[in-house]
Amino acid sequence: MYTISRLLNWTVHKTQAGLPSFIVGIALFTACSEPPLGANFREYFSKTEVVALSGETVALTEGEKPLSYLFNMTFFDSLILVNEFPDREYTYKLIDLRDKSVRPFGKKGEGPNQLLSDAFYFSVDRKENRLYLTDQVHYYIHDIDDLKSGMDEPAAKFTIDQQERRFMGSTVHVDGYIVGNMHHKRFCAYDIESGEFIEVGEYPGGPSMAMANQSFFMNHPTKNLAVYGMSRVPEFGILTVLRDTIEVNKYAWGDTPMDVQHGPTGMHVVDKEGSTFEYTAVAVTADHIYFLYNGKTIDETSRETIIQSGLSNEVFVLDWEGKPVKRYLLDQPVRSIAVDDQAKILYAASFAKEPGLIAYPFNKP
Repeated sequence: MYTISRLLNWTVHKTQAGLPSFIVGIALFTACSEPPLGANFREYFSKTEVVALSGETVALTEGEKPLSYLFNMTFFDSLILVNEFPDREYTYKLIDLRDKSVRPFGKKGEGPNQLLSDAFYFSVDRKENRLYLTDQVHYYIHDIDDLKSGMDEPAAKFTIDQQERRFMGSTVHVDGYIVGNMHHKRFCAYDIESGEFIEVGEYPGGPSMAMANQSFFMNHPTKNLAVYGMSRVPEFGILTVLRDTIEVNKYAWGDTPMDVQHGPTGMHVVDKEGSTFEYTAVAVTADHIYFLYNGKTIDETSRETIIQSGLSNEVFVLDWEGKPVKRYLLDQPVRSIAVDDQAKILYAASFAKEPGLIAYPFNKP
């Protein structure tokens, strides 16, 4: 994911192009809809209630900084999967909220059931009680009851023979499909059983701009829906995966503020002036979508200022029709979020002092 790589390597290339012209628009590839209100994402929520939340640190039993990066996370059935992909040995850590323990998960390497790369893509099929992981080559399916019992070996796995059709970045499992961006098409759904692809949408500027238009995805817990957000582009959308097409409800307030350039060392994503962080994390429940939204200009003074400008304390809640519901104002800036809908707790990754897990109790929106 380009945004995360920026935080690790803040030497970037910039163009002298002007600020992107902001527009308000919504488009569907296979349907029609009314445009959203407001000149930007925050204004879209201008009529919603704002609720301030105070959090408490979750005291974990493992000593000496058990968490380090927390780039993204998800909650499922008393467990929180945390992305720690810069770790040399493991991509993830699993937090068991029953006893507050932490254990490494997702061993890197070329051995059986090991992750071949620093991939960090996951999704939870709550209908079948399974966790899907991928290293962009193999897909591993873990039984959640096994994980709760301390058994970390996958129950099943499969490989997509992508050849010229290659997924790019984040993918999720949606009702028997693997869904994400591809290099040549904006959105794709791969039928796990039949091996067939459904492809829709073009990249602004064509396939050469694919790297500048990557999205991160989260799937609905039980339905054929997924939400995507763009970390560097003011755009999110809701996908409906059907048997022969993908309906895309796209909410956009601006153009892509990046270009892709080819050089002697490969392709590079290049910023235009005034680039901002947009949607930095997402969590979902059966009824709602929770976006950790930023909207701040990226401060490239140092690695630390880039990290700090990538944090936010604003969580925006929508329903699965894309309608604004509520805004939460957290008591400190955070990096990622997860939601326990049953206990009504928002979990967040704190960087106020050192990386840690914060719990924010809230009422149902």
